[in-house]
Amino acid sequence: MNIKHENVPGQIQELTIEIQKADYAENVDKALKKQRREVAVPGFRKGNAPMGIVQKMYGKNILVMEIDRMVNEQIDKFFKDNDIKFIFEPMPVEGKSQVDFDNPDNFSFVYEYVLRPDVNVDFSTMPAVTDFTIIPGEEEIDGQIDQMRERHGKYVMPETIEANDSISADYGGEKEAFFFIRDLNDDAKKEFVGKKVGDKVSMAMRKAFSSDPFFARAFDLKVDELNADNPYTYELTIKRIGRIEPAELNEDFFKMAFPDGSVTDEATMRETVKNQLANQYKPDTDRMFMDRAIQTLLDNVSVELPDDFMKRYILAVQKDMTEEALEKEFDRYKNSFKWQIIENALVEGEDVNVTRADIEAYFRDYFVKSYFANFNADSVKDQVDKIVADAMKNQEYVKNAYDLLYDQKLVALMRKKMNIEHKEGDFKAFVDEISAQRKEEKPAEAGEEKPKKTTNRKTTAKKAETAEEPAAEAAPAEEKPKKTRAKSTKAKTEKE
Repeated sequence: MNIKHENVPGQIQELTIEIQKADYAENVDKALKKQRREVAVPGFRKGNAPMGIVQKMYGKNILVMEIDRMVNEQIDKFFKDNDIKFIFEPMPVEGKSQVDFDNPDNFSFVYEYVLRPDVNVDFSTMPAVTDFTIIPGEEEIDGQIDQMRERHGKYVMPETIEANDSISADYGGEKEAFFFIRDLNDDAKKEFVGKKVGDKVSMAMRKAFSSDPFFARAFDLKVDELNADNPYTYELTIKRIGRIEPAELNEDFFKMAFPDGSVTDEATMRETVKNQLANQYKPDTDRMFMDRAIQTLLDNVSVELPDDFMKRYILAVQKDMTEEALEKEFDRYKNSFKWQIIENALVEGEDVNVTRADIEAYFRDYFVKSYFANFNADSVKDQVDKIVADAMKNQEYVKNAYDLLYDQKLVALMRKKMNIEHKEGDFKAFVDEISAQRKEEKPAEAGEEKPKKTTNRKTTAKKAETAEEPAAEAAPAEEKPKKTRAKSTKAKTEKE
């Protein structure tokens, strides 16, 4: 076996792998003998078929698989031994390889590969990136506290209906409906508010609700089975009125709403709720910052990429891609590759790794806050441990958590390195900030599809095979290039 390589100017390099018959003959012979022991050929006992028949049936496939294995092994060894940094997967050079599996003897495989370009990321010369902080307003804080008071309030059954009540009502004989007054339209609300238990209300109930789903849920119907011509007019007899009396802002409420004991007075509660609301907005502000930071890096960092090679690579790995479609989408693909290389340069030497312990901690925090916030931590520890263990067995959950945590670390890294213009305001101001930038940008084109990464170099195909890959996260709202998701900080198109 022989590997030939000569450094030439430019990014694209050529690699030749020569394989002699003596290199593969023994392994092919062993594989054929193993196949003979396992194959059942009509007219012969299992394991006793003539070798000539086995050779005719399986010889070529076994040879192809062995040569594929040897070529891939040698290419990987060449890159590792020579510490070569490259992007994309090596591509076979059509017309230069000498391959004949029908008359096997010596083989020669010629591949092209692309050296990783040097990237200089000079943050000092880049424009500032807007980083927006959403500050919840007093009205929003009041609304959140009102919800908490209702959640920990007392259920009572008054005699007269008010705007926030729920009601149960008999109709059509033995049938019963249940709904909240807030789900009705304004005219229907007026018909119910002030009514008492035993009063009757007759109207077209479908039109009384603000939406079909609310109506269907109230009367235990299916939305897709509703009759478009039926107004569903019923006479309702009010049977029960339900109301939540909000909890008083006292010591008992603080203990129920904040069982960790962190809140003991109204002022501390308001500050805590304000911080909770701000944290709920953080994924939105992080996404906006990341989108703008990525675009700033793309606009200000030079990355040399070989267009012709990239086009051949995309056509090879995207089986449904046509040359015409690629020409329309090529700039998007190029930006996607460019970002992956910049991202790799950003995270090199930085702590952007996401560990199994990080993911477990994320799951634990999520489940505790979502389902066990009002429980003593020690009393639910075993139950939470089991839920976390089950979540860690679900690869989709793990991948989603990994993506989220990786994004958080990447955002933190970019905030540390990039020039920042800080802005703050309420949620409406945040929406206005996003809308203002979108007006300045060109209308978005069709969504980008990121090329899949090839993980194996097939010697028998003119184009590289593609490997299945988990679906990428949806593109950022402002149509920036997608980021690479991997179980390391290295870009998916890159090998180290």
